Amino acid sequence: MKNQPSRQPSHLLTRREMIRAGSLGLMGLSMVDVAHWRGQTAMAASDLPPKRSVIYIFLTGGPSQHDTFDMKPNGPSEYKGEFNPIATRTPGLQICEHLPRLAQRSHLWGLVRSLTHKESGHDKGTYVMLTGNTVVPASFRSSLPQSTDLPSIAAIAGSATQPSNKMPTSVILPEKIYHSNTGVYPGQFAGLLGSQHEPWLVECTDKPHAYHDYSGAFPKYLFNLHDGVASDRDNWKFEVPHLKLQEGIRENRFHSRLALLDTIDLQRKNL
Repeated sequence: MKNQPSRQPSHLLTRREMIRAGSLGLMGLSMVDVAHWRGQTAMAASDLPPKRSVIYIFLTGGPSQHDTFDMKPNGPSEYKGEFNPIATRTPGLQICEHLPRLAQRSHLWGLVRSLTHKESGHDKGTYVMLTGNTVVPASFRSSLPQSTDLPSIAAIAGSATQPSNKMPTSVILPEKIYHSNTGVYPGQFAGLLGSQHEPWLVECTDKPHAYHDYSGAFPKYLFNLHDGVASDRDNWKFEVPHLKLQEGIRENRFHSRLALLDTIDLQRKNL
């Protein structure tokens, strides 16, 4: 005889509902009060401008938390960095002294302290943070992105967004996340969503060695270094080489190609 799963009678409260009801009682609120509060919140939310875009900044190898947003001012010296905390516009919130503009605008952003994961390796940690999934599958390969990988947050956002003014719905820059010892990290591509939802990769260098010698995606702009030669120039003009017209192609010829592509796309839709 098969064991039948136990079913909770519909009239019984779940644990979550019990906690919610108890907390309402402690605050002196009734369900009518809560309904009114929710209605007011919904009306306030409807007055907000629509969210048009999301910028996800993933600082691989970036500054540590105790040098930026978790200064640990009262901790022992071995647990805190060399910088000092400063007050923000938000009471009780301090951040690094080198982030004064962020401190002035703390009412416009929120600090999430509960975000963490259990992975100690950079490859799996990157996968978790770029896909939003805390479970790394058994098929994961640290240096081999696969079509069976979970899609990145960028790919998911792009697939759920309608294009506007012929602009791509999802863009990643300035390079693929790469380690010279392990290769390209999985988790930053479309994976299971399919190649049609691949974010548009805008690489900010035309130097093939950039992924291998730690010079970065735009060495002459960030590290004051170009082709292995130090420079004292600070007025470099930032350019994306792959967004330029190829040599020998004039602007009118390029627009003719775009028109031809639009014609082919229209015919394909009508098939």
